[in-house]
Amino acid sequence: MDFLLDEGSDGSRPVRSRKKGNSRRNSSRFFALVALLCLVLMGWMVGRPIIEKYTPTKERKDLNEWFEVAGDEVKIYYNNAGDTETRAMARDGEVYLPIGWVHEHISSRFYWSPQETMLTYVLPDRVDDYDSDSLDDQGHPVFILDEEGGMYLSLSFVASHAGDVTYLSFASEDTAAKRAFIYHEMGPINEAEVKRDTSLRVNSGIKAEILTDMEKGDLVTVLDSTENWSRVVTKDGFIGYCQSKRLSDTTEQDYDPQWEEPRPQYAMLDEAVVMSWHLVTGSAAANEGFDAYVANTGGHMNVICPTWIQINSAEGGYNNFSSRDYVDKAHAMGMKVWAVVDNFNDPTGFSDFSTRDYFALSTNRRDFIARLMADAETYGYDGFNLDFESLPSDAGPSYEQFYRELSVACHERGLTLSIDNYVPYEFNDHYNLSEQGIFADYVVIMGYDEHNSSSEEAGSVASIGYTELGITRALESVEAEHLINAVPFYTRLWKDSGSSVRSTAMGMTAAADYAEQNGMEIVWDDETGQYYAERQLDGVTERMWLEDERSLSLKLDLMKEHGLAGVAGWRLGFEPASIWELLDMNG
Repeated sequence: MDFLLDEGSDGSRPVRSRKKGNSRRNSSRFFALVALLCLVLMGWMVGRPIIEKYTPTKERKDLNEWFEVAGDEVKIYYNNAGDTETRAMARDGEVYLPIGWVHEHISSRFYWSPQETMLTYVLPDRVDDYDSDSLDDQGHPVFILDEEGGMYLSLSFVASHAGDVTYLSFASEDTAAKRAFIYHEMGPINEAEVKRDTSLRVNSGIKAEILTDMEKGDLVTVLDSTENWSRVVTKDGFIGYCQSKRLSDTTEQDYDPQWEEPRPQYAMLDEAVVMSWHLVTGSAAANEGFDAYVANTGGHMNVICPTWIQINSAEGGYNNFSSRDYVDKAHAMGMKVWAVVDNFNDPTGFSDFSTRDYFALSTNRRDFIARLMADAETYGYDGFNLDFESLPSDAGPSYEQFYRELSVACHERGLTLSIDNYVPYEFNDHYNLSEQGIFADYVVIMGYDEHNSSSEEAGSVASIGYTELGITRALESVEAEHLINAVPFYTRLWKDSGSSVRSTAMGMTAAADYAEQNGMEIVWDDETGQYYAERQLDGVTERMWLEDERSLSLKLDLMKEHGLAGVAGWRLGFEPASIWELLDMNG
């Protein structure tokens, strides 16, 4: 190895040259640095996916795209469920709902007449009309029309009239993605507090786009929750997902708008109703049957319903077979008289009169009602009994509006309003028992025709099971104190030849006589709660399911068990006198 000597004369030690040593050390450091950089690069390459996986995205969702609205469109959330089909409209900061949506979700009481460009809303004591110039309590138009004539109803107007509605709307001019949260007949909600600032995302996962930011202390409604993520509703109108650990434990809050449905001043009896229909057709001469029919009841009936008013033209004309003497006689016997208004007893009315079209116009409804009120004054009725049958579903709204407005007129005069209905099924729900239960004094379920003249097989007119079905289904919509169940004073004689089945209606008395005189075998049938009669005659099987004191007693037990307002019977003249003491629910 080479050494460098110090040329000094002081005798100092020679030292090693540092030039090559430093070079080697620098090389080592360089290679170490390169190795370190390689390790860092490799670590970054390996760790980058892991870092990206666990780093929340800060990307924000386009709100117009998320809510699927643009311009003045408003996304509707009903009880926190987003409507995917229907859009409301915004006008000057107010939300306007399509009238069809209001009918489906809130109430059918907002009656819209496109022919008259008029909205009508019936309260228990008055009928309010609104036209295109009408304003709500906040100074907004009550309704607006789109370019195609579609009607949109003010949300604030809806909430002020249907008092069990609350809402939050985000529809001001500067709100890009307009939306409204509407709450109606909702159950309890779960509420939680945000424990620390966090984000609300479109889906569960930190890579889901952000909808909005939530701050510590904010209250949210929790719709559902897992260990890691919760779906919540924020106070600023967003539904999305946040991490469950960012929320406090939930507390249950009741949805209670503190509102009671306004009701009319009802004109109800202070005792149970015991009523029957008196069939009057063709002429007023049929009223002469009154004395004999009433005598048969032995004083147990307190309401009689003569079928006096029968629509007979497309223009809403009607026959009226009323008699003031009849009414005075009934009153002297302690009975109320409810005049029946029907759409089927006159053949011309049944074929030509359209409940949907005629009552769609306010002028027709009010003219018809005015005539009824004049008749009540002339003849001294105590009330009316509506019996509109075979209504198609599209007649439901017009019929509803008619009986609402009739209710107001009746109760202004202290008249009782009762309305007849079939046993409730989905196919006849356009009669709307819920509305009847509010506006009518009594809702009558005609608990018969389980099997009728159109039936393809023989069967009971009113089995005990059918009776119970009618009562229990009606009670889902009508309070017991307003519900009357009607029983049949008739049965059907069925004749089954093997190739065809036909039947004939027979009154209770006539049916019992027929079974006895023709030697029919009679046995009690537990399933129907009736006596069953049968015989064979020349290859034809004759059958009857008989109504009598025993079968009617079972039906009366059901009515009393459910606390119904009374009983009715179709029709006077078909029944033996022996049943009336049984039917007297006041006895």
